Amino acid sequence: MLQRLFESVFRNGAPAAPEGHGTAALVLSLPVPIRAPVESRLPGVLSTAEVFRRLFAEARASLKVFSPYVDPTFTSLAQAARAPIQVVTTLREARQRSNPVLERFASTRPLAVRYLHEKHARAQMFQLHAKMVLADASAAYLGSANLTDTSLHYNFELGIYLEDRDLVARLHTLFDYVFDFAAKPAEAL
Repeated sequence: MLQRLFESVFRNGAPAAPEGHGTAALVLSLPVPIRAPVESRLPGVLSTAEVFRRLFAEARASLKVFSPYVDPTFTSLAQAARAPIQVVTTLREARQRSNPVLERFASTRPLAVRYLHEKHARAQMFQLHAKMVLADASAAYLGSANLTDTSLHYNFELGIYLEDRDLVARLHTLFDYVFDFAAKPAEAL
């Protein structure tokens, strides 16, 4: 099984779809010093910035995002979106009550924001660390990149772009549960 996964991701840069399933492709953000050497060894690798642009621009019914860190890079991607957006994020600091970038954008476009950040007494119990973008029922990104300039252009980030309707449907089920029942709107924090 690992050999099939390796071949589907690294086979000359063109993913091979396992029988009965969609495609999977390797997605990378690469720091400038290692970009050329990595891209020469993995021709056809997708860039995280391009995958995010494509997912945001091509979604028609819904965009669902897990990202613990969001900066104005999100706004530039979301401007191209035609679909309503749902975001689950976390809070960076104890005194923070919401993410100003997301809350400001939500005042101008269809965007629903929830926070997954659980504290008891003054101890943090858990928070969101997952990174995922779901576009409609057909495509997804899973990986290490946040919706930040640093993740898209300066860090080494690794992910997978998926077009597998069964797996994407399961990811929607997970997202919907977290968004609807586990995460909270800013006013409920």
